[in-house]
Amino acid sequence: MLKKIDVTRHIKIVEKIPFVRNLSLHQMQQVLQAGSLETHPVGHLLCKDGEKSTAMYILLAGELAVRDGSTLLANVMPVDIVGEMGVITNQSRCATIEVVRDVTVIKVGKMQFDALLKQDVDMAARIYKNMLDSLSQKLRSNNERLSESKGQDNLLLAASV
Repeated sequence: MLKKIDVTRHIKIVEKIPFVRNLSLHQMQQVLQAGSLETHPVGHLLCKDGEKSTAMYILLAGELAVRDGSTLLANVMPVDIVGEMGVITNQSRCATIEVVRDVTVIKVGKMQFDALLKQDVDMAARIYKNMLDSLSQKLRSNNERLSESKGQDNLLLAASV
């Protein structure tokens, strides 16, 4: 289901989205109006590993799972963004994103996103900074999870000796 976004109606939610942090209201409107509001049921795949990156998604409600094959890499909760790496780098998807609780997302297409960034250099700089912050936080979280996992593996190994 596709709908255009009424930013002023959803401003309280929009203000919580780190991706648009530090943008003016006008810039927020431009970014979000370049996207479309979609809802998807449990089990729907937003994108698959290896596919061309044609859009990114801002999760407003529900929950997503990021998977590499059968391995769960991360759970994505509301106001987070997924799919941005491929959109920025022009690389194919490196994971599959599956709906695990019915979701409402804002889908921002790559072509619309690229056009916006070309029109407003200030907005582009702020969005890239927000994306860098988001990707850095994801990397830190994944490193912590990996470290905890190794610690548990070591405890299991020690217990079995």
